[in-house]
Amino acid sequence: MKEQAFANAFAVTIAIVYVVCAGWVVVSRSTFMGLAGSWIHGVNMKALPYTAPTAAGLVFGLITAVVASWVAGYVFAWLYKQFSKK
Repeated sequence: MKEQAFANAFAVTIAIVYVVCAGWVVVSRSTFMGLAGSWIHGVNMKALPYTAPTAAGLVFGLITAVVASWVAGYVFAWLYKQFSKK
């Protein structure tokens, strides 16, 4: 497994998921919060205060999510190679 190829694929996947989620929040926050609440057991997501997303916030979130996922993907692939040698 090539670390950079895996990291690239993981980062692109996260970018796609991020764009879909951001679009979902903009279009229908209540349904998104309902789904998110079902994933986070016992937390009433709808009770949290709402701040409308800004373009700058969405872009910053996309960039940081892609960078973090690329690093995580690279580390994962590197660790996988290390463990598969044994």
